[in-house]
Amino acid sequence: METYLLIYLSVLYPVFAPFLFFVKKIEFSIAWEQRKVYEIADRFDNLRVPVAANLRVAGETPYYGANGIQDYVDGYTHDGEYVLVAEDGASDLKNYPVNYVNGRIWVNNHAHVLQGKNNIASNRFLSYAISLANIESVLVGGGRAKLNADVMMNLNIDLPTYKEQCRVAEYFSNLDNLITLHQREF
Repeated sequence: METYLLIYLSVLYPVFAPFLFFVKKIEFSIAWEQRKVYEIADRFDNLRVPVAANLRVAGETPYYGANGIQDYVDGYTHDGEYVLVAEDGASDLKNYPVNYVNGRIWVNNHAHVLQGKNNIASNRFLSYAISLANIESVLVGGGRAKLNADVMMNLNIDLPTYKEQCRVAEYFSNLDNLITLHQREF
């Protein structure tokens, strides 16, 4: 059962595959189900406020766009734990920009804002799951590819229980931190 789960996780998360087999013991159920994003997360795009660079007031709040932090400003549009997904202007369509954020942030109109529903979807897990989805295949537009909100909300996500999502997300978060530490050494 454990070997099957490790193989399954390595298929879901190929970037982490080399690390998964170093896990001594991992106990997760195989009972994952496929759910639409709208079933497991709420969208808060209505709170986004774009501000031209020359009109921004400098501050300590991260100002997010499609590709992550673009500036630091005074004030905020969102306060809490969220998943930001590029709407348009993504710099990399293969590794589509998805950011897990926590705290006060300002989000412009180039990133969708999602929040997992309480005890249904972990925001960290959701950020990993969406980042692994084949988003490039559902983008519309010519020169500037766009991820429509309705299309994003209808993406299928494989989802274990909430408790297991938290464990998987913690595991991958620790791997991310370990990789970041090793990259800093070089």
